[in-house]
Amino acid sequence: MRRYIYILLVLGVTVPYIGSAQSLPVLNNDKVLSQVERVAYYVYNEYPDSATMLIDKMVVSLPQHPIIPMMRAMNIAWQDQPIRTTSPSFPAHRRQLEQVIALSNKLQEKNPDDLEGLFFEMSAHGLLAEYMAREGSYMKAMSEAKKTYDFITVTMTKTSESPEFYFLAGLYNYFREKYPERHPVYSPFLWFFEPGDKALGLAQLDSAVYQSKIVKAEAHLYTAYIYLRYENDPAKAEFYIKKLLNEYPRNSYVKAKYIESLVLRDDFSTAMPYIKAFLSESRPYYEMCGEVYMGVYFEDVKGSDIQAESYYMKGLETGKKDPTRGEYYKSLAYLGMGRIMERREQLSLAVQYYRKAADVDENDVVTKEARKRLARLD
Repeated sequence: MRRYIYILLVLGVTVPYIGSAQSLPVLNNDKVLSQVERVAYYVYNEYPDSATMLIDKMVVSLPQHPIIPMMRAMNIAWQDQPIRTTSPSFPAHRRQLEQVIALSNKLQEKNPDDLEGLFFEMSAHGLLAEYMAREGSYMKAMSEAKKTYDFITVTMTKTSESPEFYFLAGLYNYFREKYPERHPVYSPFLWFFEPGDKALGLAQLDSAVYQSKIVKAEAHLYTAYIYLRYENDPAKAEFYIKKLLNEYPRNSYVKAKYIESLVLRDDFSTAMPYIKAFLSESRPYYEMCGEVYMGVYFEDVKGSDIQAESYYMKGLETGKKDPTRGEYYKSLAYLGMGRIMERREQLSLAVQYYRKAADVDENDVVTKEARKRLARLD
């Protein structure tokens, strides 16, 4: 997601304290923010050429502002979601993020407390930290996180300056507490990070959903992702996803998250048109999504292990075309195959599939079921 997108404990971001209010040429400029919203419409609706044209027009009035390369970076990323360091488009995406950092540094050379310089630099380093963490480069991830944390003087004090800061503050508060629970490898590195507050973080993300403009779509996505993958509340996740889908109806990644929320609530009648559409997708990530959820449908609704197995295996085969993405869908397929093998009393195969499900899973619920079944069979 997106995503795509700031892992906050790795991000290490909190909003710096600035002694007095500032003139913010982007964050407090309604005309510019309106232009940003128009760019976002094209970025998230998968019209990259139209987004590029609008960004090029904005360069005239903001030639040295980091928001320009940030919008270019997001336009590149959303043509290939969920973007990874192995993605063909990642080098171009990274170059834009590096330009964000360079222009942010120039703003801070003029004024070390420049809020916009800090905001965009932290955002760029945070994205880079997420990519490094996802590929397993923990020290690189922590290096990027440290760069963001060096800005901190007093935490979470300036959301009143701009609602965009609710996003960063909310992510930090939630993931500072949640992420090390899920990824203990990071725990030894976190002693110097200020404690977070998960409930406050969720409230701040909700504020970003309703009040922000620059990070509005990302706020929707991350909030939905938290409720899907960490809080096990698909109905709440669906609330944010449907808001986003209404605004960006062409967005394939949002559709995939919508399917996920619907399936978790056993609403296959609403999910099925989206699932079937993904079966003919040319992009392996979305094709695999459709195939795996067809497997879930035949297993859970139709009770057909033969059909379910066929789709699970198709999904896993399709996943080989895109080996660094789709971990969640692969874990669902492995878990489903484990259940099928268990019902066939092929217990050694069931154990192998359950172990694979737990190894690649990004969801606490899948891991919990896989480990419970393993404990019974081992």
